[in-house]
Amino acid sequence: MNTTAGIFSYAHISKCSGSTWVTLLKQLNLSVFPVHRAGQEEFSVLWQRKKLGTKAAYHSTSLRSPRHHVMSMFMHCKYFRPEKHQFQWNGTDETDFKVWLDHHVPMGPHNRDMHRCHFHPANYQSRHLTSSARRPHGLQEGGDPFEPNVTAANRTYWELDFVSLTEFVHESRCLLYYRLKSNTTPEALAYLDNNCRCGAHTHDEDKTEGNVHVSHHKGTHRSNVRDLPEDILSKVNELTRIDVAIYNIALRQFMEEIAWLESKATLGRRVLCDDVLKPLEPELSYLPAADGRETNVTQLYLEAIGRRSPQ
Repeated sequence: MNTTAGIFSYAHISKCSGSTWVTLLKQLNLSVFPVHRAGQEEFSVLWQRKKLGTKAAYHSTSLRSPRHHVMSMFMHCKYFRPEKHQFQWNGTDETDFKVWLDHHVPMGPHNRDMHRCHFHPANYQSRHLTSSARRPHGLQEGGDPFEPNVTAANRTYWELDFVSLTEFVHESRCLLYYRLKSNTTPEALAYLDNNCRCGAHTHDEDKTEGNVHVSHHKGTHRSNVRDLPEDILSKVNELTRIDVAIYNIALRQFMEEIAWLESKATLGRRVLCDDVLKPLEPELSYLPAADGRETNVTQLYLEAIGRRSPQ
């Protein structure tokens, strides 16, 4: 991967670890766009690609489990500058989450308003993959659809050079640093050698390693959403049907890339570890598998490893 000839373009999709990634990328030997880690440079993939044109040598973004992404958008709405939006919070995070969802479901012309709340949650990630708008945070009249074309979203996903996953920021770093190799810094190569192995790194460390984990509000950050009431989860499901389809593809491709990274031809050691996979099994089980059953993220990993192993 030669990124020295142009800009490393990272399309910042809000609440998908974007600020963390901009911070990390700026620590590398790269010319990175966006310049700022949060704020006014959170553009759609297509708009940013058109803006940079041939100046960009590399295109990337991050995606996130849609259920957890919608919860994160709500928490940002509730706790980040709450005086600016139109909601009156009166209960727990769970009950207020339901109030927020009820303003967006069912999807339709009367539920386009963001209520000054930063984002409209309807298929937010796939809208950023398909929209030609500069900042597709909302659903203005006559603008982007509630459900983008899944084929178009899938095409944009595969056109990107690198897609990290919020659930696997550390492992995504290992993948990227290995790909960069001589085009990156000694510190990144040291991270690859010392941290990208089981037992050498915990995800809790991501929150303490010098601004690696970036938080925008002082509210709680809920990682467990599977035990929310079914009526809440059904609303989230309705809002994220296309996002789920794209994330499902991205998760499976990520496992293939991890299997490549761990193979004897590359690092020759485990990078994605059981202590990361096991907690995610129940949280990601809502994703539909090809046979119609629930997804088991550990099984996805093992199947990818099996495809890399000699028969």
